[in-house]
Amino acid sequence: MKPKARNGRWPAIAGVAAILLVSVSGCLEKHLVWSPDGARAAVVARDGLHLCDPTGALTPLLLPDVYQVAWLGDSQRVVVARTRAAADWATIAGVLGAERAGQVAAEAEAAWRKLEAGGPWSVVTMNLGERKGPNLRKIYLRDRRGEALRAQISASEWSELQSLHADVSELAVARIEDGQVQPGPALYRGLEKIEDLRVAPGDQTVMFTTEQSPDNDDECRLLVAPLDAPGAVSVAEHTATYPDWTPDGRAVVYVQAAGGAKDDLRLGTLARREVVGADGKIAIAAKPDELAGMLFGKMVRVRCLRDGRILFNAAEFSLPVSAKDAEVGRETLFAWDGARQATLVRMIPRGEADNLPKGLTFFEVSPDDRRVLVGGVDGEVSVLTLATGEVQEWQKAGDYNLMGAPVWRNAEEIAYARRNPLVDGRRPDRWAEIVRRRATPGPGDGEVVLSRDWSKEMLESVYGPSDRK
Repeated sequence: MKPKARNGRWPAIAGVAAILLVSVSGCLEKHLVWSPDGARAAVVARDGLHLCDPTGALTPLLLPDVYQVAWLGDSQRVVVARTRAAADWATIAGVLGAERAGQVAAEAEAAWRKLEAGGPWSVVTMNLGERKGPNLRKIYLRDRRGEALRAQISASEWSELQSLHADVSELAVARIEDGQVQPGPALYRGLEKIEDLRVAPGDQTVMFTTEQSPDNDDECRLLVAPLDAPGAVSVAEHTATYPDWTPDGRAVVYVQAAGGAKDDLRLGTLARREVVGADGKIAIAAKPDELAGMLFGKMVRVRCLRDGRILFNAAEFSLPVSAKDAEVGRETLFAWDGARQATLVRMIPRGEADNLPKGLTFFEVSPDDRRVLVGGVDGEVSVLTLATGEVQEWQKAGDYNLMGAPVWRNAEEIAYARRNPLVDGRRPDRWAEIVRRRATPGPGDGEVVLSRDWSKEMLESVYGPSDRK
């Protein structure tokens, strides 16, 4: 991210902020997610959804192309996000909706007129595609102009067009029964990747974030949808990735970039907005309640406690600051507490900070709200006790990344990728094993190796970075 001078703003300060935010952020993925009763876990591999029991016994592939899951409270159903390939313009237009599809079509038709006037294909289409993702305008031209287009371009250019498709992200509720997973109708379909899922208390509604647009994955859009029928509704744009529900399931809490427009240095707002009415139906409040401010970052996470406190990760930042100081920035965990006069409270004592990763992007509250599990991109695993501020460090940073997120099985047990030691100074063939153990030291805290009989490929699906949409 390079700082740019904009209307007299200070590009050097924007660059410092970018350094700080990059230094404390990362991306872990939940490829192992325990059911609320702890009886089984969803295992999201490269090929899709599997299940395992508390001993690690693994099922075959149950549902292909799944890349995100969230359990419902009955431990029998999951909300799944999966990809479905769309190769034709008619399907893609239905996903885009009339307004966006019309805009794409108009831009493609303008390019077609230039091509008919003698413009070279490479020049006409130079600025036709998105920064990333599928080239929708080329797909439109291929399907709508067909043989007329083929006659205007080379055989290799036409062959390239033939291979184009779009990955559609689809959200659905799936029931697990008799060792099978049966997905229901799609609740939502879009071209933007679904980044995070959170089912509301009571299992009536799901909240999810997507990329802001197919060519903007630096911020997110927040939506909610009922679980019994299609009908996703947008709540906010230009948000961070990880919002949460309030304990009553009526409101969502999220971080949003102030002003909305993307910039190098942006302030963010911790906001709470009611999205479900007293009748249980989706009803978006006209305005959110603004609770706190911070530097905006896509990877800020929010978690709501049952006592009314709201936890979020953020870097303390004051101006002026030198670039050298910013480079060693560290995030901490704050609690917004509406019941106290000083509404922002630091949750991590300074003496315990070194026992946690610099970036606290991934933290997850235990089911009993007593502890917080923290993971880092270098394989760090720590548990913070909220009442005392004490930190138990289960795994320090290592010499290679472990991108699978540690998770709670229940209020007492965690599961994570335990790094295997180097052999003669070299990484072993199996970099890590997936284990579960007690979250705090004590009798019976020995680990159980879940992945003992898993293939290396399956292991890497859980602790390694994802290569899927």
